[in-house]
Amino acid sequence: MTIYSYFIGTAGSGKSTLVAAMLEWIDTNSFEDTNVIAVNLDPGVKVLPYDPNVDCRDYINIEDIMLKYNLGPNGGLIASMDLLVTQTPALQEEIESLKPDHVLVDIPGQMEVFAYRSSGMTFVTTVDPKLTSSCIVFLLDPSICRTPNGFISSLLLSASVQYRFFVPQIHVLAKSDLIEPEETEKIVEWSTDFMKLENDINLQSMGLYREMSVKFCRSIDELGETHEIIPLSSLRGEGMEKLYAEMSRILLGGSDFFPT
Repeated sequence: MTIYSYFIGTAGSGKSTLVAAMLEWIDTNSFEDTNVIAVNLDPGVKVLPYDPNVDCRDYINIEDIMLKYNLGPNGGLIASMDLLVTQTPALQEEIESLKPDHVLVDIPGQMEVFAYRSSGMTFVTTVDPKLTSSCIVFLLDPSICRTPNGFISSLLLSASVQYRFFVPQIHVLAKSDLIEPEETEKIVEWSTDFMKLENDINLQSMGLYREMSVKFCRSIDELGETHEIIPLSSLRGEGMEKLYAEMSRILLGGSDFFPT
């Protein structure tokens, strides 16, 4: 069985850097029995920190599309992703020819063009029709998650992505080296102890803002979005082993998440 891990997060959260770090970590640790490849699904990216095994830019040229349809960068990206749907069978064939055990899929920086347009869902359901061997690695930006309200807004975004694809999801705190260890510990604690999160909301918010935040917090808890966050540093290579173990657990059928 081939597992597909989709790296999704807001622009600048470090998706491509994490894919590169994961590939390097796997290579360094010599997982000879596991064939892991990287797929780039961002037609607008100029430079990548890794060499993709399969690259959508081989099928779609965003500059040509922008010129042909008189579009700017954002419109060109949207049009390119929509046109990429027609190339999904070719992408699938190229991926399968490499006989991978694990596919790391790097989506566009503007996550909405993949997560909320038909092109993303088409790719996911084409390579894995039953959605039984796919997972999402959702990157949370530490600069946003440092406050209770920022943390909740990130989880709401994560929940909307999971609702869209309905596959197992792993939460990672990317770029954790950019904040103090105490802040990282606090964010991880919030992810497992929503009473602590609610208490901190009450301390730092007031009025309608506090009331909304508490309601969102309780809704997220009821939805089961209380996954423990994995702190990561692509720069230092920290957290890679734990992330790989979690993805492998899903690969081996250890997830308790069953799509319907």
